[in-house]
Amino acid sequence: MVASNSAPSAIRAFSDAAASEFVAPPVKQYGLAARYTGALYSAAVKAKSLDKVDKEIAQIAVMCKTSPTFKSFLSDPSVPKKKKSESIIALMTEMKFTDTTKHLFGVMASNGRLPETEKVAKLFSEIMMASKGEVPAAVTSAEPLTAKELADVTAACQASIGSGKTLKLEQKVDPSIIGGLMIDVGDKHIDLSINTKIRKMEALLQDTV
Repeated sequence: MVASNSAPSAIRAFSDAAASEFVAPPVKQYGLAARYTGALYSAAVKAKSLDKVDKEIAQIAVMCKTSPTFKSFLSDPSVPKKKKSESIIALMTEMKFTDTTKHLFGVMASNGRLPETEKVAKLFSEIMMASKGEVPAAVTSAEPLTAKELADVTAACQASIGSGKTLKLEQKVDPSIIGGLMIDVGDKHIDLSINTKIRKMEALLQDTV
């Protein structure tokens, strides 16, 4: 990756933007990565580049999954922070990313937080879904659901989040649950799997011995 002398100015720019009036994201998040996603959302809103930044962060998430070289660079502790900052900004400049995204990653590199990139991408995706009124959901079954079963689950999940919101349901198959369902809607988790029922029964039997 080619180094760039724009890293210090990029870091200052992002810091100045973060220091101005903060625009809170539509969903509360916690932890180190959330500090960066909150600052990114606020800066993107003020720069009127939220949709573009959303696509760029999604692109970075794909790179983390498909490029071992890129992922290794993010987590390599032997690369000096200054060089990492210059390199990541140079790469994103070549990719024609917005200044907002470049500045964020310049700050993360300077703070030694590039290993948090995948967490940042995941949390930012959650923020963007919330901003669009979308609620993530997942249904896990031991075998693929029939069309009717899926329709019933979808209807129940939609009812649980109320009107005015869009359900984004993902189907998952996990034979280890044996039967039944596991359903996640937003931050709610419902475990109706046979495997869990068996484990609870085993625990009760052990308590009676």
